[in-house]
Amino acid sequence: MEQERRAFLRVETDLTVWCAAIDAGGERGRAVAATAVNLSAGGAKLATRTPLEPPPAVGLRYWLEVQFAMPRFLVFTEAEVVRLDPDGFAVHFDELEEYTLQRVVRWVYAQDRRLFERRAQARIAVRLRAVCRPVTPAGEPAQEFAAPTVDISLDGVRIRSDRLVEPGTLVDLELDFADGLDAFRARAIVEPADGGGDRIEYQLRLEEAHPALRRMLIERALAAERRDHTYIGMDEEDRRA
Repeated sequence: MEQERRAFLRVETDLTVWCAAIDAGGERGRAVAATAVNLSAGGAKLATRTPLEPPPAVGLRYWLEVQFAMPRFLVFTEAEVVRLDPDGFAVHFDELEEYTLQRVVRWVYAQDRRLFERRAQARIAVRLRAVCRPVTPAGEPAQEFAAPTVDISLDGVRIRSDRLVEPGTLVDLELDFADGLDAFRARAIVEPADGGGDRIEYQLRLEEAHPALRRMLIERALAAERRDHTYIGMDEEDRRA
């Protein structure tokens, strides 16, 4: 059952969900408005400002009216509370009718794209150790250097360094996000960037990176930002940036 619940993509939302407790006789109580802070086709995490009667408890069942937007449609279902959190409670939907299930799945994937595109417009301020290996015109790697990142965007990585690097230089970029996965690697071209202080800022623009690679970069940068590891893997020289 747990594996089935995790099979669906889950996204952040702010959808309104009307909840009414179902008693042992199958009768519904008073409906209270809640917010789905995240949702999948298999369930949701709900938060309420108005106390529910009775309060949520694992195993308690609710009748739900989920109000989707963009596009607008309603889903009515019953659900069971499967987890209590300090900031809300998680419910698992009863099995949805196939047409409704597919409509929710499509909405979740569309919402995931909307959220990603919105986040990808911004620069993510995260400090990592970037290893840059310049590539000679003959394709041979040259002496590498390391520099702290300033931020990460869909186009590439901005770094700060006291090393003079010729604009247009190709580098093999390596970033260790300290997330248990292999380091992120891509080829980039060095461009000048506006910056301040004693060190020079460069934009490492990704070269011929396919959309999936760019998305991976943004998702890992967002995760690193949430972990709030300001100086992941950096040595003392880099920390003085």
